[in-house]
Amino acid sequence: MAEDTKNTTVDYEDLIKVPDLVELWKKIYFQTEDACAAVSKEFVASKTFIDMLDQARDQYLSYHKLSEQFLDQYYANNPVPSKKDIARVAELVIALEDKVDNLDIQITDNINIMAKSLIKLVDFQKDLKNETMQLRHEIWGWHEKLDRIGADLESLGQKLKGDPGSIISEEP
Repeated sequence: MAEDTKNTTVDYEDLIKVPDLVELWKKIYFQTEDACAAVSKEFVASKTFIDMLDQARDQYLSYHKLSEQFLDQYYANNPVPSKKDIARVAELVIALEDKVDNLDIQITDNINIMAKSLIKLVDFQKDLKNETMQLRHEIWGWHEKLDRIGADLESLGQKLKGDPGSIISEEP
């Protein structure tokens, strides 16, 4: 019996096995994934799925068409500028800004040209004024000479009236 007792000892670790829950969960997950993938592939390949997609597309297109009609009617009744309208106005504003800049440059250039011309005109007027002043002085000089000549002629005429012989005897 002693031998029987030795043989009858039971290893409790072999008898009671605690399952590894993580491994069990992974196994169930992958089996479920494979089953779902197979069902999904079969469903996607079926005519029913294609019919559902066609129905969804048709419903979306009819909704889109109805929405466009509603928006067209709304915009016809309530004029709101579109993106194209705003973009066109922006282009016009930019073109106008360019024209104003060009006009500003042209005006500035013309003002500079006019300023240079006025400076030349002022210089010319100064020269003309100087020449006029010189001519006046010359004319005054001539007037004085003429006055002296006139006075000399008058005194000569007076002398001729009084004694014509005295003119010859006088030395200049």
